Amino acid sequence: MTLTPRTAWRIAATALACASLTAFAQPSGTLRFGSNQGMDDWETLTKPNSIYTSLVYEPLIEVTPDGLSLAPKLAASWKESPLKLEIMLRQGVTFHDGTPFDAAAVIKNLDRIRSTPGQYRGVFDAVDKFVAVSPMQVDIVLKRPAPNLLIGLTRRGIYMISPKALDDGSFKLNPVGTAPWKYEAKDTVKGLRTVVSYYDKYYAPKSVGPARIEVTHINDPDSLYNALRTGQLDIVWTNPSIAKRAEREGLKTAWFPSVMWHLQMMDTAKTFNNVKLRQAVCHAMNPQDYIDGALGGHGKIHTQRLREGMAGFNPAVKGYPHDLAKAKKLMAELGNPKVEFTLASFDSQRTIAELFKAQMAQIGIDVKLDIMTFGQFFSTFRSGKYPAAILTDSQETGAYDYYLYHYAPAGSGNPLKTTFPGIEAVIKEGLDAPDTAGQNRAWQKFMKVVDDEALDCGFFDYAAYWAYNPKRLSNVVSTVGDVAVFRYIDAKIAP
Repeated sequence: MTLTPRTAWRIAATALACASLTAFAQPSGTLRFGSNQGMDDWETLTKPNSIYTSLVYEPLIEVTPDGLSLAPKLAASWKESPLKLEIMLRQGVTFHDGTPFDAAAVIKNLDRIRSTPGQYRGVFDAVDKFVAVSPMQVDIVLKRPAPNLLIGLTRRGIYMISPKALDDGSFKLNPVGTAPWKYEAKDTVKGLRTVVSYYDKYYAPKSVGPARIEVTHINDPDSLYNALRTGQLDIVWTNPSIAKRAEREGLKTAWFPSVMWHLQMMDTAKTFNNVKLRQAVCHAMNPQDYIDGALGGHGKIHTQRLREGMAGFNPAVKGYPHDLAKAKKLMAELGNPKVEFTLASFDSQRTIAELFKAQMAQIGIDVKLDIMTFGQFFSTFRSGKYPAAILTDSQETGAYDYYLYHYAPAGSGNPLKTTFPGIEAVIKEGLDAPDTAGQNRAWQKFMKVVDDEALDCGFFDYAAYWAYNPKRLSNVVSTVGDVAVFRYIDAKIAP
């Protein structure tokens, strides 16, 4: 995530926001979207995607479609200093229940997130207090520098919910946010279809495309596609093979590099406790096989967890390109030990998991696959039972979040609570840096330590696909790093 120069950010972000306000005259038409992921409830802190929650909720700050910059949303502007973030709130915003959006509402939400155990609580680890400077200004006062704070405010767990709905607990079944659409319980069919309609007091009506959105849950990709081709839906999540069929049959498709997947070696204490073994595993991997075999040939291989353009990206890091001869040589230097482990995987990742198993077999490593549903995987792969998995850490967040998730002793992606002294040293250097240039140098050192120790490797784009009816729908815009959903607000429905 690009974090400097901040002033240029805000100018560019404000220009982007202003441009979007003139995109449409008035919201119109019904957007019918089909997804393979369902909805249980509207609790923002526990949901693995934003397909549903982004219909009714908004963050203070949002990521632009390129996945690299930030733009104002409910925050009109902000000002950073080493130990404080000053946030000026957008004027004229109300929640769907009529409650004013103001500093008190923001602080109530931030306090809830900070006090609730879970993955988003860590965003506020460095926070001393939240202060309502005025009805439209919130200051976040810090105990120490928090380089992940701005990025953290964009994440789905930091969406703003009506204080009234929080107080009575009704938001889990009847969500109340500030987004362009409000929840229509009377039209919703639980487990099948979720419906929202335009909120006529939305603060930026000219930025909104659809007047109504219906999200239908259909688990099977073939059934999803059939609903599209028969006119029941306008756009659906799909896979590469069905995307090719859609193009042949006169429909349109779009793909984008969503999240970055990689091999997470979570057990570096026992299973992967030797650097040469980790290097052998990394060189034996061939992510191009995954891209070609499971992702339609779209996407690229990366040398490190940060994309080029993000703070901390280190051009000196070359990663571990596929080199079977080098992998075998490293295993021979270790005496060709007998190595076996279980890879946690899920049903729609099966092809990638099987390719990985075959690649490891070429250097004498026996990989057993534990294939489960995505829901089961999401709740168990970081439990400590599994030494490895192939997935992303999170949405495309920055270097410090990467550390907090995967290498911090209490990180959820470090279930064995392993300590990495070399990483701890450079992270401290980054937190102690007096400016963003110093932080960036420290984050680059962090990427180099991870690479030298082969603690992470096999980075590749997970390509997400949409298929849609171009006679009904246009302006399908996706955000790099958000696998689950396109930008509903930008979609345009034909009259």
